[in-house]
Amino acid sequence: MVTISCSCGSASTTRRNPLRGLSLEDRVELVRDAYSVHAGFATLEVDASWHPAQDDASEACVVLLDLDALDATEGLDDADARCLRNLLEVAHVRGRLLPPLVAVDGVQFRIAPDDVFTGDVTYLVHDGSTTLLEHTGPLERALLDELVGLHRAFGPAALVQVDGLAPRLGLRAAVDGVLRARTPSVA
Repeated sequence: MVTISCSCGSASTTRRNPLRGLSLEDRVELVRDAYSVHAGFATLEVDASWHPAQDDASEACVVLLDLDALDATEGLDDADARCLRNLLEVAHVRGRLLPPLVAVDGVQFRIAPDDVFTGDVTYLVHDGSTTLLEHTGPLERALLDELVGLHRAFGPAALVQVDGLAPRLGLRAAVDGVLRARTPSVA
């Protein structure tokens, strides 16, 4: 089942598969050019003919299809399907690679594609089932390493503090502010 969503808010599902009948090479090219890929799922930007039927498409509409590895590999032999599934594990948003998950003392740090049409990402930090930080914004690769460093230096409370400040200041400014506030100054 393929999910169709549009920037206008319209959504639906379909059994039509845009990859059916394509060669492995063509599918690989589509996955590489996908709007986003993460954890075995791909979001492809398609033309207005895929717009959900209940509404008419406008010129401003951006229509996206979400499909999983099962749909993406339909009709491929085992070796080709395995190749495409592996590619679907290489996370990216609009061609920008996302760093892999980082785990430190049971705390998981990751960057995932966001569910909006802007190309933003969501920074997530989980300690088991507890969310320490969740913030959506532009991809800044160094921020993940800085969040890990903040945790190593000051523990989970620093990440919760960043999470509280980030909606008002932005993630970059929140990280810098917490780091400044928690670092002893030299007079």
